[in-house]
Amino acid sequence: MHFTKTLASVAALSMTAYAAVPVASVQLQSWEQCDIGFPALGEPKFTADVAVTPLTCDKTTLNRDWSINNWSFKAHLDTKDAQLCRGVVIWNNEGCTGKPVHFLPFDHHSPIAEGQCLPDTLEPGYVSFKLACDEFPIDV
Repeated sequence: MHFTKTLASVAALSMTAYAAVPVASVQLQSWEQCDIGFPALGEPKFTADVAVTPLTCDKTTLNRDWSINNWSFKAHLDTKDAQLCRGVVIWNNEGCTGKPVHFLPFDHHSPIAEGQCLPDTLEPGYVSFKLACDEFPIDV
C-alpha cells in the first residue's frame, strides 16, 4: 500500500513538472511621440496587457487615437520556464497567422524585455502574441 501511494505521488509530481508551460506578460504601449529605434522613455499614453504562452494565441485590440504616432512592446517573464524562451512573436491580426510584424527578444540576464520605439505602421484591429520557445515550435 505504501509503495502504491509513493508511486502515485511521484507520477503526479512528474506530470506537473512535465506540463509546465512558460508564461510571460506583454504590454502593448501607445505613444504620442518617441524616437524610433530607441527605447521609449516616460509614460505611454495607453497600454494593453496580455499574458502569453507558446501554446496559445493571445490578442489585444489596438487603441486607435489620432494622437498615437508610435508603438512599443514590453515583456516580463512570469514563470521560470519562460527564461528558456527567445522572445515574443507579434502579429498584426487576431489569429497569430501570416507574417509576424515584430519580434521582441529576451535578454537572458533580465526578466524584463524593453522594446524599441516603432513607427505607427500597425493596422487597426488586433495585435496577437505567442512566446517563441524551442520546446514549442511556431508555424510561421
